[in-house]
Amino acid sequence: MLLEQLVEKASQPREFDWDAYYRWFYSRLAGREVTGFGFWQCRKCLTVNAVYLPARYGKCRGCNLIHLPHDP
Repeated sequence: MLLEQLVEKASQPREFDWDAYYRWFYSRLAGREVTGFGFWQCRKCLTVNAVYLPARYGKCRGCNLIHLPHDP
């Protein structure tokens, strides 16, 4: 019964467009148009950070370590 309800809910259109919200939110934070974003974890201090694409690099907010978006 619960599985059927979950499948039915998944087939319905989403109530909120979270992708559009986060694009708007990160565009406001970055002060420019953001086409995408990604999250990465700092190898040095293990802080979770966001990188706003198209950026050439991101900087850790904990220890200022530079991160290149194409790094795994």
